Amino acid sequence: MIKPKLVLNEISYAAFGKVILEELTLTLDEKSIGIVGRNGSGKSTLAKILCGLIDPSKGKLEVHINGKNRSHPNLKIGIVFQNPDHQIIFGTVEEEIGFGLKNLGYSKSEVKKKTALTLQKFDKTNWINLSTSTLSQGQRQLLCIMSVFAMDPAIIILDEVFSGLDLPTTKALDAYIKNLPQMIIHITHSLSSLEKCNRVIWLDHGKVLLDGSPKSVLQEYSKHMLRNVNL
Repeated sequence: MIKPKLVLNEISYAAFGKVILEELTLTLDEKSIGIVGRNGSGKSTLAKILCGLIDPSKGKLEVHINGKNRSHPNLKIGIVFQNPDHQIIFGTVEEEIGFGLKNLGYSKSEVKKKTALTLQKFDKTNWINLSTSTLSQGQRQLLCIMSVFAMDPAIIILDEVFSGLDLPTTKALDAYIKNLPQMIIHITHSLSSLEKCNRVIWLDHGKVLLDGSPKSVLQEYSKHMLRNVNL
């Protein structure tokens, strides 16, 4: 069983003279972690640092897999972004899922096998030859999740994957997410989706405002949002 852990040691990030994250010190090792905060609070920047897409301006990130420290987080951490159109680049579902596997060095036969197994896991074997252009927004988002899942990361980061989706689609996608075996770090404005998380972190202006159980954090966050309704 894979036991991942992320250790953030005074992580800071600044761009164009603006501080986006400020001295975050956290240890993340729960199975499911939710991250909430208003737009511009640093959530997406943190996600990119955690998966190795950008480097922190200051501080150090440690990625531990089964007690071993990995120097390249992107080898064991997958990320799914808000807009699937920014991730999907191939014409068929089979090609899209297979792309990441090819980059990892799998042979053609291995790619075909792992693609089929991934679709079977999500009960979508009939999707294999579908054109990606015919998929709905929710289906495209699920395809992105399947493509990341196929590469066997220890951790999957979901960055606002419910944005723009209707309630039935959000609930269906949420059900898939809750059954994933990986450690999940879920950034979302859909607070109900985080109620069963092991831990929720509230970011505000690049700092941790509250960190604890879903019940305690989400209650305080909801109260704060209601008190500060403005355009």
